[in-house]
Amino acid sequence: MCGIVGFWNRDGQVASEVLLEKMIDKINHRGPDDRGTWTRGPIGFGHARLSIIDLSSRGHQPFVTRDGQGVITYNGEVYNFAELRSELEREGVKFTSTTDTEVVLYALHNWGPEKAVSRFNGMFAFGYYDLRNQTLWLGRDRAGIKPLYVTRVGSLFAFGSEIKSLFGHPGVPCKPDLHALTTQILYERLDGSWTAFERVDSLLPGSLLKVTADSEDLIQYFDLIRDLDIGRIKDNSQKSFDVLVREFDGIFAESIKLHLISDAPLATMSSGGLDSSLMTAVAKEHKSDIVAYIADIPGLQIPEVPRARKVCKRLGVELRPVKVDYDDYLRLWPTVVYQNDQPNYYAQNVPFMAVAQAARRDGFKVLLSGEGSDELFGGYNWHVESYRMWHRRRLHSLFLPNIAPLRTLGRFISKLSPLDLNELSKRPFEHLSKWNQTKDLRELCAVDAGQRAMRAEEAFQKLEGVGSFAERAFLARAFDDFYCHLRNALISNDKMGMAQSIEARVPFLENALIDFGMHLPCSAKFFKGMTKRIVKKAAEKKLPYDIVHAKKIGFGVSHHAWKNTADFLKGGMVADFFKWSNGKFDHISKLIFSDHMMPFHLVGMEIWARIYFRGESPSKLGEQLLAMSRNGRNELVPSKEMEGGVR
Repeated sequence: MCGIVGFWNRDGQVASEVLLEKMIDKINHRGPDDRGTWTRGPIGFGHARLSIIDLSSRGHQPFVTRDGQGVITYNGEVYNFAELRSELEREGVKFTSTTDTEVVLYALHNWGPEKAVSRFNGMFAFGYYDLRNQTLWLGRDRAGIKPLYVTRVGSLFAFGSEIKSLFGHPGVPCKPDLHALTTQILYERLDGSWTAFERVDSLLPGSLLKVTADSEDLIQYFDLIRDLDIGRIKDNSQKSFDVLVREFDGIFAESIKLHLISDAPLATMSSGGLDSSLMTAVAKEHKSDIVAYIADIPGLQIPEVPRARKVCKRLGVELRPVKVDYDDYLRLWPTVVYQNDQPNYYAQNVPFMAVAQAARRDGFKVLLSGEGSDELFGGYNWHVESYRMWHRRRLHSLFLPNIAPLRTLGRFISKLSPLDLNELSKRPFEHLSKWNQTKDLRELCAVDAGQRAMRAEEAFQKLEGVGSFAERAFLARAFDDFYCHLRNALISNDKMGMAQSIEARVPFLENALIDFGMHLPCSAKFFKGMTKRIVKKAAEKKLPYDIVHAKKIGFGVSHHAWKNTADFLKGGMVADFFKWSNGKFDHISKLIFSDHMMPFHLVGMEIWARIYFRGESPSKLGEQLLAMSRNGRNELVPSKEMEGGVR
């Protein structure tokens, strides 16, 4: 796990190592063990190294091939590197290190990026320059575990692991994208390649970007919806559930073994929930001295620490709780926002960083985390809501067929209006209200660029013939979360961990497990009201029954953490962004703080704006929030947790 940067002066100006060093300085936390630069004419690479595999200096980057014709700056882990290395050795490659970096470099150099990247099983982001044809290649793993950003300003093309690294180059302006910020407030997070900054894009997961002096070509080597094999889903629906569970057991165990490969100390994050507990249980089978961490957060209706203790006692695993009280939360929040590069969607980012900080202090460099299970195996309440909505729609259409007389009657009595299921499938997750449909269409055109709506329609249509309408809706809704909900969680968790020089690994997102999960029938995921059916069945053999079947609560944070921060918005940048009237601030503030999560999103955006555009100190902002909260703090009561985030 590392930090990578690079740029190409496509007007031919010689690349400056001084500028590369400035870019690396912005993300030195990602790689405190070593750093390096490489330049050739107008192009330059930089690297900050966190050594995980082969801790010696032989892993220094940027890494250059023996013939001097290929160079890479690389972040991540390709877990099947030993297999790929053997294949390359048979082809005559002589390796000088035992790193996966060198294997990735020669795979790209000898096989070509388009062939090589499809063979990589892991999490990665890289910049590779082929001097034989003066071509730059950027690539990301298929789930988007490792972030990578690009910018184009005039003749300058630059990239980096974090957005802040781009601003280390004086040619890259730091300006807010108000269109994107409006979208984030409406939808709570950004989608696709959008970021909160003008002229800065996120390279899409599962993609390669080919860059030459005068052209760019985006190659999508993996796309979940596009790559769905409907025949395989149908074939799996014919298998017995027990057979599928055995297949899951084998694939998941193999993924855990791959994710335990490390020359540096490794631990797990175990919240006491299903996914992290199962992950810890299987990790314990292959690493007897595994240690688990959990954030100990006050104010939760259902405290997580007692559940985690029960799990770890059953498994014989040492559990290390990390206390994160409201004062800790407010102090750390601005640092979290800064490290996240963008306004936070997940309130759980703060405790994640606190846990990473404690783990690093204890000498660990790697943490396993449970992201991906809910998206691949159907774990969220809104997946169930989509299923039930379409089940109701189907019943409605059976009793009230879509025929002319009923359509006429429906104009006068809306409840008797028939439904056109084919038309509804174009917007499968919308409610029945015509007003909502009009509103969503307007937002689609003016705000979101249609990304969510087009993807939802594509997924629903792709699944035609797979079970009932309700089953298609469940699968499509879960797959949609793979694109947006999960990607945002992965990027944030990467940055929270790397801020403390901790590598976060996600065993549920190994290639074979992604492939297995995306081709399961709905009945293996949702059955008689039970979500994540296959994961729960596998876990029943290893975990207490009440843990396996407990109500999902996610990684909760009480809204009391930001309850008394309304004054932070007064006269601030968010008010300016959205043109709030000074005389109406108190009324607007009252409306905002009547909601549990809206204050978090808007105060977080204010923190972000002050840091990036006013240059204010995260630590001073933290103290300001803390003082404000203490002045207005009332008696704290337990609060309902927010679903989602770290599992």
